[in-house]
Amino acid sequence: MAVSLPACATEVMGGCAEARAVLETVLVSNAHDGATLRLADGRELRLAGVVAANALDGDAAAAAQATDALNQIAAGKSLTLYGGEGVRDRYGRLVAQAVLAGNDARWLQADLVAAGWLRVAPEASALPCVHALLDAENKARAARKGLWREARFAVIAADDLAALNAATGRFAVVEGVVHHIGETASRTYLDFGKRYRKDFTIVIPRAARRGFAAVGIDLKSLRGQRVRVRGVLFSSGGPAIEIRQPASLELLKDRGT
Repeated sequence: MAVSLPACATEVMGGCAEARAVLETVLVSNAHDGATLRLADGRELRLAGVVAANALDGDAAAAAQATDALNQIAAGKSLTLYGGEGVRDRYGRLVAQAVLAGNDARWLQADLVAAGWLRVAPEASALPCVHALLDAENKARAARKGLWREARFAVIAADDLAALNAATGRFAVVEGVVHHIGETASRTYLDFGKRYRKDFTIVIPRAARRGFAAVGIDLKSLRGQRVRVRGVLFSSGGPAIEIRQPASLELLKDRGT
């Protein structure tokens, strides 16, 4: 399958504070999945800050398309890795931002997000380079590229409980107006309806509150704010997403009532 991938300006990487340090240059063997590469030395590289469709979620076709796209851009090529020294995921894979080495210096994450084959996932990595990637994702979604052509991957309305419950266990992007703010010693809850045991909720652990305050997000002031959140849906009475990274919560310009 031929996949057309847009070239993204590599200058964007220069503005990514999380990935300024060059780690190493590696040679790619092939793609393991849409967000993971097998390297020639036997290691695996997990692309930081993004998530691909997963065949285990019933998304085999979309998962295969993402893998094909990553293969086309990276198989047999040398990559320059950017990020933090020694960053690994729970499976022991390298985690980094990746740029094709040499004259064709293309940022893999940005190319694949812009083509609609990957979605931005700040919770997946401490190196998300999220602002540039969210911009690329917004443009891909508006143009209905890649995954965004399919209703299964569309942004879910926070009041669409049937769709939210059906997507339990999957990565999702959800949008709506915060109805109520609750707080306990251990968590902050952003509720999107009056029935907190049935309606959608964003859960923020206490340990993450300081990070939101550091970027100017006052969680207690979000009542009536339209937001977009991303993460893995789980059931906590009603559908919920837990976030720890402020970048997982987008404050949209229009406020609700």
